[in-house]
Amino acid sequence: MEKINIVVCSNDTEYKVALKNKLVDENFAIIGYSDIEPNAKVRIQGFVPDIVAFLVDSYDINTQFADFIEDMNLASFGAIPVILTDKVTVDIVNLAAQAGVKQVLDLEIDGKEFCENMERLVAKERRFHADTNMEKKTRSTVYGLFSGKGGVGKTTIAANVAVELASRGKKTLLIDLDLQFGDADMALDLNPTETIVDVSRDGRGVSIDNLTACCTSHPSGLSLLASPPSPELAEYVTSAAVKSIIDIARNYFEYILIDCGCSLTDPVITAIESSDVIFMVNDVNILSLKRAKVCLNVIQQLNQKDKAKLIINKNVKKNTVTIEDFENLLGIPAYAVVSSDFKTVNSSLNNGQPITTYKPRSPIAKDIISLVDTMVLEREGKLEKKTNKKAKRNS
Repeated sequence: MEKINIVVCSNDTEYKVALKNKLVDENFAIIGYSDIEPNAKVRIQGFVPDIVAFLVDSYDINTQFADFIEDMNLASFGAIPVILTDKVTVDIVNLAAQAGVKQVLDLEIDGKEFCENMERLVAKERRFHADTNMEKKTRSTVYGLFSGKGGVGKTTIAANVAVELASRGKKTLLIDLDLQFGDADMALDLNPTETIVDVSRDGRGVSIDNLTACCTSHPSGLSLLASPPSPELAEYVTSAAVKSIIDIARNYFEYILIDCGCSLTDPVITAIESSDVIFMVNDVNILSLKRAKVCLNVIQQLNQKDKAKLIINKNVKKNTVTIEDFENLLGIPAYAVVSSDFKTVNSSLNNGQPITTYKPRSPIAKDIISLVDTMVLEREGKLEKKTNKKAKRNS
């Protein structure tokens, strides 16, 4: 069965943890969380979940709360609203039904029973979509590229992967969150007139209109939200602004790549927590190996370790430190390996061209294309099928 994605909407951390513990079935996944607040719809809509679970105390379920759910119009993007509460009454069930809630359940419900209930709801919804030829919106994917060490080629990877995705017709956004010394614009030979600072300082708040207006377009079709033009402006980019930018962008772009820089600032932590995948980019040397372990510990403390994937950049055949050293120390297999080719990278930057078009037959270009192939197949749910077919051929 296709995986069932859930977004949890609650102001109570204990309730969120309790629901997560109920999901013993591997076909279920919590893909995001939201507080019960006015901007919740934008955040939830960006995740495109199958289920939105509202976890609230029974005394908070009133007409105002019902109006809040009804105004979200979750059905418009294929999400099913359910409520879990401490006390289920006839009045609550009736009020919830009027707001479009499909089911009201007790917070103490057994995990297996909860999953069975959700499977029936989702199966019914999917049959309805099939019968009416309705296509559910595809969920965007946010990739945070992070490293504890500078000079590993993180910006080069981010810029070239983003351009390759956009060249394939994918709606792609690159956010340069290296707020003091970001240079994704230079890597792409672009001259932005507006940057992430302009979005963050807009008095009207973040919207798709002012977000796209502040982006700079690359010939490939890529949209770049550039870093501030000078380091002192970094203070204007707050965690709240970063969160809003990502939430809004999810509704418009298929692929969102965030170059997080090397500093664990509050905006970067927010970006890491908001990412679906965290690419830990490292070159192959002892200092990178040490920093990679520190970074993974930080990611683990943020409860984001399950999102972490390892990218080895600037790989050379003969080296004292090996890819296996990274895999063994981190306990994570290499998601992608990119060859070392300083001459090609330097020439492509100086000529203002992405590597994949500047020297498409070079090993590094092929590695980047392979990385993008893997990302696309994984996002479309075809990676496992490809891997299984390959394994059968080799057996």
